[in-house]
Amino acid sequence: MQDIIAEDPTTHGAMFVPVIAGSDKTTVSVATGHQEYHPVYMSPGNLTNTARRAHGNAFLPVAFLPIPKSIILFLISPKSN
Repeated sequence: MQDIIAEDPTTHGAMFVPVIAGSDKTTVSVATGHQEYHPVYMSPGNLTNTARRAHGNAFLPVAFLPIPKSIILFLISPKSN
C-alpha cells in the first residue's frame, strides 16, 4: 500500500499509518450489578513494540461495549421418529 501512495503524485506528503485495534473483557461492579464491558482500544501502527509497551498513552480507549446479561431458556423436546 505504501508503494502505491509513494508513486501517486497527488498524494505527495501523505503517510500510510496502519491502525491497531483490540478488545478485552472486563467486569465493572460499582453501581452496575457486575455488568460486563468490552473496551475497544486503538493505537497507531507505526509505533515500535518497545514504544507501545513503554508508554501507557499508546493505546487509547475509543469505545465501551456493554454486554447485557440475559437468561436463555432452551426447551428440550423428545425426538420424533
